[in-house]
Amino acid sequence: MNKMMGSFNMQKIPAIYSDVFLTDYQTVDCESPDRVTEIYYDIKNAADFIEPEPCADSDLLLCHTERLIEIVRKSDVYDAARLSAGGAIKAAEIALMTPSFALIRPPGHHAGRDFNGGFCFFNNMAIAMMKLLRDGKVERALIIDIDLHYGNGTEDIVSGDKRISFWNIDAATREEFFRDLEGAVRTAPGFDIVGCSAGFDTYIKDWGGLLTTADFRRIGSMIASSNPRFFSILEGGYYIPDLGINVRAYLEGIQEVM
Repeated sequence: MNKMMGSFNMQKIPAIYSDVFLTDYQTVDCESPDRVTEIYYDIKNAADFIEPEPCADSDLLLCHTERLIEIVRKSDVYDAARLSAGGAIKAAEIALMTPSFALIRPPGHHAGRDFNGGFCFFNNMAIAMMKLLRDGKVERALIIDIDLHYGNGTEDIVSGDKRISFWNIDAATREEFFRDLEGAVRTAPGFDIVGCSAGFDTYIKDWGGLLTTADFRRIGSMIASSNPRFFSILEGGYYIPDLGINVRAYLEGIQEVM
């Protein structure tokens, strides 16, 4: 792809991306490289793309056991999974200055301390937050998970850590979704950083059947308005024909308040 790499400006959202995320590693068919391709072309005029670096083993060990890391190391997804976690870290670091988005793959919120599943191998969001905390860049962090499926891996890792609050938006209706999200964003000013595990499978044509494209714009605006230190990372979203426009709408909502 003809990517723009390097510095970013305030008119565009810094977006972490690498062609490595197009790797056709062994996973389920719906979690395909086409997801990333579709998003890339729909957000390229709104984003300033930045190349990530793979996370270090010490970063992985903040959230995962050596046993799990070794299992993933022996698979064909390892390089992409390390880079995906590194992309989340990069997005979190940028968010200390301006809102950012990580267009990364594989996703991560179903990967727990000593297990993985749900197309996830390392927990990108948890690793990014734990690294910021370890490095003393933040003291309190809020994670909001808007994916259709519960972020069980994230909960497994951060549960009991008083420095991190985890809100999983688990709703059966559109109205309930926004009511829960409003509850989460009301708490956001009390944190040093906010990270959103941004899944788009709640879309009306996707598995969740709840939200419209305009709703994703509203979500982006709501969270970005709640705290200027805000980043998002890609989790789910499998209706490929509209996935890119939904992510673009989400980013436009963020741009409204940048």
